[in-house]
Amino acid sequence: METIELLIDDFLREAEYAANCFYKKYYRKDLLIASKDGTIIRSGKIEGLQHYAFHGIGLYAKRKNCEIDFDFGLNDRIDGFDTWRLNQFAQSRKEKKEKWTEDKIKNELVRLEQMGKISKLKDDISSNYYRNE
Repeated sequence: METIELLIDDFLREAEYAANCFYKKYYRKDLLIASKDGTIIRSGKIEGLQHYAFHGIGLYAKRKNCEIDFDFGLNDRIDGFDTWRLNQFAQSRKEKKEKWTEDKIKNELVRLEQMGKISKLKDDISSNYYRNE
């Protein structure tokens, strides 16, 4: 059985993959700034991604096997997640679609937060949860 932790791991792996596509091409970690200052075109294609679009404080990316949408956190962090983003990710993956609903993900995130395994950062620019390592 797939756990919420495995879903989060897959989501974070895909976020890292998408960000790495830009890191390799532009040699910058500040992708949001680079998209706003015109260094990176706000939407299009890049090697490794069929389509991407920067928006607000986030990035949507599409690959052959999934779609991911994540927000950048403080200091260009890409390791945040929330109910909506995890659900969108799960619904884009054939093998995860049937296993996850938005309510199930929300309940699991509440459980992890109560256990102290995840939390929201006080000064973060998004509503992301982060793992407490």
